[in-house]
Amino acid sequence: MSAEGPERVSKFLARAGIASRRHAEELITQGRVMVNDHVAVIGEKVVPGLDRVFVDGKEVIQGAKRVYVLLNKPAGYLSTCHDPFGRPTVLSLVGGVKERIFPVGRLDMDAEGLLLLTNDGDLAYLLTHPKHRVVKEYIVETRGPRDEKKIREILSGIIIGGKKIEVDYARFLDVERGPVRLLIAVHEGEKHLVKEICHAVGYDVERLTRTRIGPLTLGDTPTGKWRYLSDQEVRALYGAAQKGWEGEDDAGKSKNRIQDH
Repeated sequence: MSAEGPERVSKFLARAGIASRRHAEELITQGRVMVNDHVAVIGEKVVPGLDRVFVDGKEVIQGAKRVYVLLNKPAGYLSTCHDPFGRPTVLSLVGGVKERIFPVGRLDMDAEGLLLLTNDGDLAYLLTHPKHRVVKEYIVETRGPRDEKKIREILSGIIIGGKKIEVDYARFLDVERGPVRLLIAVHEGEKHLVKEICHAVGYDVERLTRTRIGPLTLGDTPTGKWRYLSDQEVRALYGAAQKGWEGEDDAGKSKNRIQDH
């Protein structure tokens, strides 16, 4: 059998289900990846079937079963596979999954809600790269005033770190009492992004919960519990990345298409 064409080591690792492309590059930078008999470097290419690739001394074998897990993350867990300080990670909540999986994107340690874990590096790349415009939706609880001017300010774009961040949609949620709740959706993936958006308009975030990634919603999955995605949900996620999004109405249409799962 002839070997495949050359590809970047990071893509090879992502296709093998070791990590997302971004995390794969971090592994390479940390010197944890070997190609044949040398330490891999960023941008290096390998030929699957000819070159041997190792992570932490263990050879990477492609062809693993693809696994997709939806977790309702509680606060107090890191969205990573390993923490050098011994803090709890989300992998400790999905102990029934035999395959090696990794989180798609991040939720802050104190944030809650929908987290996707998989060993499908291609899907992870599609969902996290902003050019594919896959919406991530959050509910923000704050004690600040219910001020429509702040929503308009958010919708007009917020400058963070010298970059203008444009949200996909934002509005207040109707509540009779308790904290003011905002619904904010973004397709960017910078760390602490939603918190920074809120802080920029004077809102202190008391609780942050992600409720949607593209057409995939949290549904009735209890906090701290997980489930496998259906084939229909996986296809819908790929479709979301391929066509992009047009706003909250578009997200609602996709929710109706997969609401039975």
